[in-house]
Amino acid sequence: MCYNTPYMTRVNKKQIEGAVRNEAWQRFREAVKKSGSNEAVTKALAAFLTPSEMTMLEKRLVIPVLLARGLSYREICRAIDISQNTVSFVKHHLTRKPRISRQHNLSANPRRREKATPFHSRSGRDRWSWTDVSR
Repeated sequence: MCYNTPYMTRVNKKQIEGAVRNEAWQRFREAVKKSGSNEAVTKALAAFLTPSEMTMLEKRLVIPVLLARGLSYREICRAIDISQNTVSFVKHHLTRKPRISRQHNLSANPRRREKATPFHSRSGRDRWSWTDVSR
């Protein structure tokens, strides 16, 4: 059985406004570009992140390396003390292809949405509503 360490960072549910978040990421990317060496990036991250955040980031960065070496989820879990859900999350988000929205989605195209007939359920309260002439 694998357990998370008690030092893992907890984040509250309050979200940051989109424009502010984008500006913060842009500044972060530019700071990484300006740093000349790998050591400078590591030092900047160490100064910016708390020790527990740094540990969490390192563990997530190690997962693909251990997967490439052929270790199983359980072995990775025991080696770096993380949950199997974390291993699965990192693996699947690294191998996932970018999503492309479907062009035939009715809600995406306003003209098709107007032409679409409503779906009549086969069971439940609404199943005979299509026979109601008064509507």
